[in-house]
Amino acid sequence: VCLSGRIEIYDDQGRDEDAVFITHGPNQFTGELDLFNDRKILVSGRMAEDGTVLRIGRAQFREMMTALPDMAEIVMRAFILRHVGLMEHEQGAAVVIGHKGSSRLLEIERFLGRNGYPVKVLTLEEDSAAPVMGGLNLSEECLPVVIGKGEDRLRNPDLLGLARFLGIAHEFTEGETYDTVVVGGGPSGLAAAVYAASEGLSTLIIEARYPGGQAGTSSKIENYLGFPTGISGQALAGRAFVQAQKFGAVMAVPYQVRKMHCAEWPYRLDLDSGDAVLARTVVIATGASYRKMNVDNLERYDGQNVHYAATALEARLCADSEVVVIGGGNSAGQAAIYLSQNARHVHMLVRSQLGASMSDYLVGRIEASDAITVYQDTELCHIEGDETLRTAAWKHNGTGEVTTREIGHIFLMIGAVPNTDWLAGCIELDGKGFILTGQDAERAAEAGGQTCDRQPFVFESSQAGVFAVGDVRSTSVKRVASAVGEGSVCVANIHQVLAERQGK
Repeated sequence: VCLSGRIEIYDDQGRDEDAVFITHGPNQFTGELDLFNDRKILVSGRMAEDGTVLRIGRAQFREMMTALPDMAEIVMRAFILRHVGLMEHEQGAAVVIGHKGSSRLLEIERFLGRNGYPVKVLTLEEDSAAPVMGGLNLSEECLPVVIGKGEDRLRNPDLLGLARFLGIAHEFTEGETYDTVVVGGGPSGLAAAVYAASEGLSTLIIEARYPGGQAGTSSKIENYLGFPTGISGQALAGRAFVQAQKFGAVMAVPYQVRKMHCAEWPYRLDLDSGDAVLARTVVIATGASYRKMNVDNLERYDGQNVHYAATALEARLCADSEVVVIGGGNSAGQAAIYLSQNARHVHMLVRSQLGASMSDYLVGRIEASDAITVYQDTELCHIEGDETLRTAAWKHNGTGEVTTREIGHIFLMIGAVPNTDWLAGCIELDGKGFILTGQDAERAAEAGGQTCDRQPFVFESSQAGVFAVGDVRSTSVKRVASAVGEGSVCVANIHQVLAERQGK
């Protein structure tokens, strides 16, 4: 807090000269969302003239946010708007250099953007990247390259290495134990984390890539309660992510759970990084992954011209080209409508009939659009290209007619498979790999010759204290609102399980 004098906030990320972009005077305050977590600061500050400041550290800041709710609301709004400004104006940004359209470059850009880290992309084909590379003595073999503070750089990093380089990754300590560990950062997982943390439970969220899950890839969700004009999945996830941190939840990204040890308590979760974490209760919200198609050459363009999300990043790539959207659900419908604003034309391939599994408002909007052509009872059969995708062909299952067009990008949204491989032998699953809960879990356990300690709660698996919410749960309704509801409701049962354990 500036009591007297002036504080300059400047961007010293990869620049020869400091760039002051805002000045705070008396009775104004500095800071942004990094105060809610342990991430490294993005920009720097200094006194522009002699003065006096009141310095509040992270621990004191969190106490203040709890004790003074009216002030907390003002600070929270300011911090969110400041962070949005940093993202939009690429201030405090990591500089990423690579070849235009390369899958690795896009993967890094997606990862940083969807984790709320400002990023500036330079390509050899379009931007002035060559002088930067020359000045840092970098060759094309190093690409993609990420430049951090000053001249710190990382060559062709994996996501965990990148996260650690930029201070995004949570650093585990041996023996970390939480009241609840939420595996998966989609709507159901974030809802569970918000309610658990707000009710005083020590809470950890483990997310493999970025908050939001499949919902985070939706360009606009228009039937979510309370948002009459709609909200993008990424914006909704971003708000929930900040909300969870506000109450003290810890986000660990990008980590993936490889195995859960069910025979010991607290449960031990082994991560792909070699770390392990202990959990008194576990909420599994790993959701499901979009299925891939068995079409020649499709895998060759995966992540480059073949996508599983339709966000602003993908829409920018599709400018002035024709694209194919494959799928008949709400995600496919939202993607087609959103992409039609940028693409020259959208060809939508539906294996059955439009409207069989899509909301009426989306069907009506698609049918009314001149920029979208729907092919029902149709499947993709062939694609061709060189260094990039050039053409695609699809076949009508009834007539056998084949249509071939020049296509720049393909979006696959054809159903999903549950992310439950790491749970094999630990809890009861249905025939498709989704997690059984409640009475279904109890019946499956009894059929396998096992008994539950008691009748499981509605969202509890066959393992006491292990819950499943959202798309990963068998018989769940695949809607954002229901996922949020499941995540919030299970927290009441977490308290009951913890009380049971404490009484033993």
